Amino acid sequence: MKYLTFSLLFPLILAAQESEFQQEYDSIPVEIDGWIPFQPWMGGFSNANPDLEDLDDDGKIDILIGSTHFFYLFWNEGNQQLANFSFAPDVVGGLETDGWSAPVLCDIDNDDDLDLFATSDERVWYFENIGTPQYPQFEFVTDSLEQIIWWGVNLDLIDIDADGDYDLFTGSGIGTIRFYENNGTPFIFYFNPTNNMFENIDVGDYSDPCYADIDYDDDYDLFIGDEDGRIWYYRNDGDSVNYNFTYVTDYYEGIDVGDYSSPEFADIDGDGDYDLFVGREPIWSADNPGDVFFYENIGSAQQADFQLVTANYLSIDEGHLAKMDWIDIDADGDEDMFTACGTELQFYRNVGTNETPSLIRETSSYQNIEVDGISPFFCDIDADGDYDLFSGEGVLGGPSPGLYLFINRGTPEEADFILYSDNLVPGTYHVIIYPTLADIDADEDFDLFLCDQGGSYFHFENTGTIYNPNFVWRSDNWQGIDPVQIQRWSRFWDIDDDGDLDLFFNGDENVAFYRNTGTPDSAVMILETPYGITGLDYSVTTGVWGFDILDIDADGDGDFFGGNTNGGTLFFRNVTGQNEVGPKRPDTPFPQLDLSIGPNPANPITWISFTLPSPQEATLAVYNILGAKVTTLTSGIQPPGTHTHIWNAADYSSGVYIIQLETPQQTSSERITVLK
Repeated sequence: MKYLTFSLLFPLILAAQESEFQQEYDSIPVEIDGWIPFQPWMGGFSNANPDLEDLDDDGKIDILIGSTHFFYLFWNEGNQQLANFSFAPDVVGGLETDGWSAPVLCDIDNDDDLDLFATSDERVWYFENIGTPQYPQFEFVTDSLEQIIWWGVNLDLIDIDADGDYDLFTGSGIGTIRFYENNGTPFIFYFNPTNNMFENIDVGDYSDPCYADIDYDDDYDLFIGDEDGRIWYYRNDGDSVNYNFTYVTDYYEGIDVGDYSSPEFADIDGDGDYDLFVGREPIWSADNPGDVFFYENIGSAQQADFQLVTANYLSIDEGHLAKMDWIDIDADGDEDMFTACGTELQFYRNVGTNETPSLIRETSSYQNIEVDGISPFFCDIDADGDYDLFSGEGVLGGPSPGLYLFINRGTPEEADFILYSDNLVPGTYHVIIYPTLADIDADEDFDLFLCDQGGSYFHFENTGTIYNPNFVWRSDNWQGIDPVQIQRWSRFWDIDDDGDLDLFFNGDENVAFYRNTGTPDSAVMILETPYGITGLDYSVTTGVWGFDILDIDADGDGDFFGGNTNGGTLFFRNVTGQNEVGPKRPDTPFPQLDLSIGPNPANPITWISFTLPSPQEATLAVYNILGAKVTTLTSGIQPPGTHTHIWNAADYSSGVYIIQLETPQQTSSERITVLK
């Protein structure tokens, strides 16, 4: 597991130390339609453009994703047959472009390592790999290759004429392809400028070219992603030296990912044929989650047959401007997650425990609840023992948005939401409202707070009772807070454990903090971090949108979950006070093996986690009942913290196996049963 540590820069009153949080990408497993994304909490992508190559020369395919301004790299820590991707923000985290980035890796200078080309802002960028084949290090060379005389959007580099060097193809915003023949050498490239449309191809308003020998006849066939989310296919009826492209279809394999498809082929499972990955850009469409679609080739190298496996190959992605709220909706003692985009609620049930959560998405349209710009907040507003649902509404060019209230007429275990009101507190609000409720005056009932796009922070005091609320307007600008200077999503949490509620807003990149210096019944909010939590790396500069604070691991402090503007989700564990310096350490001196977060028996996949108190050698392996090792899941120097690995037992027979964790200090073993 990769992680990032940062500090919320305010001293705690009681503990006299900074609040410390640790970003984690894979420590809480999530299952979506039978698929478990490798790094569910690393955030989503905007205009996802995947490229798959072996970047570290270990014989396994890695993934590089181009997105808004940045690149995202995922190392393959599995094997050639069973990939296991881990987010690696350090390698390309410092590389930035001026807009949507579409990358391609190739060894342009014939020095045995992969260099990086990308289109961004209609130009071709070049980053030379000055590292080694095993340890890439990219150095910026130019943001505008001088030979490229036509603005380029997306690109591919292949040796189309079999002369030993890479030729360049660029897409465009008008649906055409430009071809720049490499008239240099395998060591020094020179792309011949041209104004000609390649093969007179025109696919509409947008083109993303990709080449692959899909029929195994030793020449490159052409695939083009288009604006409508489909893929055009041109078969190469020539040979490896003299191409001859024949149009076949503008709807290859019936694939439609929604908007702006970006195809890429790679044999990810080592079976000798190409599998297909398709990135996309939902263009503000919040109701269609997923950014990297994975289609497995269940055909052959000569006759491809693609089957959709998942629309969330790498991470959770809800579409755009992800918002969230966590509550125990089924009264089983752990927190469940609701995410919101567009008009609907997605529901993720926690099938783990209150200490080791594990989520399964059960529906992307929870109880058929629909609210434009849905912004959820759950609380038991009528004190009947179950959670009710508030939601803000978004309205463009129409009447003032309303506050929806859905009363739960079911039970704590089985919710049944009925619309009570679509305008609970009528008023003049601008575009969209975001609700949050908290007992800010310590009178044992929930008070209401609303943000809107106009910069107001409305306060409604609950003058009723815990059973019969009555919200009375008190202020448009509670405590003098101006959400325009921060952002507009808020949550209350007693972060400093002094008995009163503090206040948090989403900032441009992260979370801003108001400390309550008053009392539980008379709040006085003081802004202490106007520019948000500092120390976050580039991975969240797409902006935190809707977030929530809860104690996800039952250790007595508030952890952060944030939805970002690209539709992804982020997780920051609160590790305050658990170590003097550095990442979270467990209370026990030795690593602990915990199988509770994965199914046991395994049928055939299970999740295995362990915790290390400090950096050290660690080997996680699987043995059969006779003591013979059947596979090694990880081995080598491991950083401190919690590590989670997948074991897919599909290729192993049913029976009992031993999971063993070995470190210099001790060896821990657990039994697991495989059922098929």
